[in-house]
Amino acid sequence: MPRVFPFRALHYDVAKIGSLDAVVSQPYDKISDATREKYYARHERHIVRIAKPKEDPGKDKYAEAAKTLEAWLADGTIVRETEPAVWISHQVFKFNGETRTRKGFVAIGELAEFGKGGVHAHEKTLAAPKKDRFALMTATRGLTEGHIFMLYSDSKNAANAALDPFTKGPPTLEAKDDYGETHRAWRVTDAKAIAAVQADLAKRDIFIADGHHRYEVALQYREECRKAGLTCDGEETYDRRMMTFINMEDPGMVIFPTHRLVSGLPRFDAKDFLKKVAPHFDAKDYGPASDEQRRELMEDLRIEGQVKHCFGFATPAGGLWLLTLKDEKLAETEIKEQRAPEWKRLDVAILHSLLLDRALGITADMVEKEQHVSYARHADEVWAALPNAQAAFLLNPTKLSEVKTISEKGERMPQKSTDFYPKLLTGFIMNRVSFAR
Repeated sequence: MPRVFPFRALHYDVAKIGSLDAVVSQPYDKISDATREKYYARHERHIVRIAKPKEDPGKDKYAEAAKTLEAWLADGTIVRETEPAVWISHQVFKFNGETRTRKGFVAIGELAEFGKGGVHAHEKTLAAPKKDRFALMTATRGLTEGHIFMLYSDSKNAANAALDPFTKGPPTLEAKDDYGETHRAWRVTDAKAIAAVQADLAKRDIFIADGHHRYEVALQYREECRKAGLTCDGEETYDRRMMTFINMEDPGMVIFPTHRLVSGLPRFDAKDFLKKVAPHFDAKDYGPASDEQRRELMEDLRIEGQVKHCFGFATPAGGLWLLTLKDEKLAETEIKEQRAPEWKRLDVAILHSLLLDRALGITADMVEKEQHVSYARHADEVWAALPNAQAAFLLNPTKLSEVKTISEKGERMPQKSTDFYPKLLTGFIMNRVSFAR
């Protein structure tokens, strides 16, 4: 089972920066080119200049990011704590008209291969993001400016109970994200509380919610450091990685769906597609799309999806359908991959196997190479992007119980199967490997 440790965190000096709102960001994989431009304009010391710097002809962007980090450490823009600590992490956000708080804590966790040491993954990864993150981590000598979002299960909520007394005063750090959600962190150095957290987590398996690429890169970086014979002089070793741990039973847990947009297919015809899928899916036609019909589709998708496998299907010409799998047994008989039955019954597995691959010819390899498929979190984003696409598929969110089951079976879901909300802020709390000099 994983061991967790307090660490000497890096963070912006609020006295120098002012509001942290101006310098923190969404995770690197959520930063589009347009968002990066916005971040660059927002503040000259925005974390994006390290986490996802712009290309500069004739310069190595990773080396430039490393120079920026060293400069900000030297002038005190970013400071390092002198005492190891665990950090309480709260996200306060709006969901379905309610205010929720998701509670967890930040520590450095001991790295272990998947399936060993109680660490489980649930999602496939892509080569390009891993190459990018490894290059940045190497250049910055082990900086981790973004978190790995880890889940664990504890009905008694022991870790949070040990930490809750330390949230009575004002937070050590606070920031609002791009969506107006509030992120708060309290530094905890109390030895008894830290020991209670360590003892509780040592009994539990952990599951990666977000950060599969970053975890695999951390494993790769660890092996490179071992080969080089490098040594460390603090808790912050290359055998450990900064992680945020959140209890699956926490009432603040929310998963959003990730919808799919299809484009660039050499031949696509909605009528032909519907004929191909008719043996396995019932199609409810909503007629020419209007705002009201789109709302009706999304409500039907939500309600029907509680007991059946169904998907919204839309085209830029205004077509709108609800596709519902006729019989759940079809998922197991028609998906030919050698997978666990639970994997075959995932909405995203049915979508990718029976609709994208078999009906449209978008293979798993194409998806991995980021060909023909792009992603959107909200239905409004789908409707806005649809005029520039060939079609869209709208999904219900993956269930937390499915994440746990698939992880425990050693399976991997298709990419972008889960979207945990809110995202953990990049540049809010950071860590860096402490190499011996």
